[in-house]
Amino acid sequence: MRKNFFYGFIVFVLCLLACSTIGIPNTYGLFYQPLSTILNTGKANATLHVSIAGLATGFSSPLIVKILKKVSYRTVMIAGIILLAVSGYAIGTSRSLLMINIMGIFRGIGLACTSNVIITMLTGNWFLARRGTISGIIMSFSGIMGSLFSPVVSMFLERYGFTNAYLICIAIMVLLALPAVFIPFRPEDLEMKAYGYGGNIETKDSYEGRYELSFKGETFILLVATAFLVICVTTLTSYLPSYVESLKQSAGNGAALLSASMVGNVLFKFLIGLCIDRKGVFFSFVTFMMISFAGLLMIVLIPQNATLLFIAGILYGACYAVNKVAIPLTIRIFFGDEKYGEAYSVLSLCENIARSAIITSIGFIFDTSGSYLICFIIALFASLASSAMMIYQNRKLAQE
Repeated sequence: MRKNFFYGFIVFVLCLLACSTIGIPNTYGLFYQPLSTILNTGKANATLHVSIAGLATGFSSPLIVKILKKVSYRTVMIAGIILLAVSGYAIGTSRSLLMINIMGIFRGIGLACTSNVIITMLTGNWFLARRGTISGIIMSFSGIMGSLFSPVVSMFLERYGFTNAYLICIAIMVLLALPAVFIPFRPEDLEMKAYGYGGNIETKDSYEGRYELSFKGETFILLVATAFLVICVTTLTSYLPSYVESLKQSAGNGAALLSASMVGNVLFKFLIGLCIDRKGVFFSFVTFMMISFAGLLMIVLIPQNATLLFIAGILYGACYAVNKVAIPLTIRIFFGDEKYGEAYSVLSLCENIARSAIITSIGFIFDTSGSYLICFIIALFASLASSAMMIYQNRKLAQE
């Protein structure tokens, strides 16, 4: 009973960490317009520090995995939280574009120490059974935070202005991340075993690893390409408020669409975890990517109907379930638990490079054309293409 309680505590702490380092950043798009106004610059320049942070996260993630072999997990977490606090304060108070961009580097390193790679490694270390469901629960809390916090951030911005609203968000982010400092990196550190150890683990997929890890191999390259296409879809989230405002609708409607996408984020992350444990990763990937495709299509075709737009936002949120739950578990299937950290950190590097380039590209496309339509059309194509690539990977795996 005591052990089960501790496993539950680990899940609880990881949920808080997901809220902090994934959920709150999901609302970051609400700061784009105010920051652009304060700095008196275009969206592309105002969001450049986000791209820089993404690159810093990507390039430092493989290093963090290597550092964890020599430095304690607790030290890495504390360093990450300090970097998030310092960079957040500087970005919130500075009026220098150069300073904000420099702080983007520290913000990115801080996220590398505390976010996706760390969360998924901890989940893999502590849980052998029900990985899909547990991963879905943990990652769904990032969506819960985004959904609940989006209107709160909007309210903070209206009442307190950019600087105070930004600093409040950073403070909440740090507080939610702090409990993760006090949990062990591996159950063996407490002379425990991972949940499900020694029992009959019922799962559709095997996580023992089907391929040798090679960053130049076809399997890894195709996985990177698939992840890139998914990122083309998920990156639109931060621009949803701006998209709605570009259609001459209120900022409240924009925040509502963002909240809807976060509701979908929560719902489908939980559902994809259950689906993965029963139907497997590949089936779940394609199914949920097609749900997201339907939501995107509705956002493009019927943006003036508030009710249908809210439903579309929920459906669109399924793409985050694919990105945060299906792709990490696919890596475990292909390369196994032992090589997971190394493989996922490099994939995370590629994802963050892609995300940074896409965020800036969307800003440039809008500044140039005055519309987000091209971006949505690209995302629709990416949804179909990523599903096709995953179907190919599944057939290839079945033939070997």
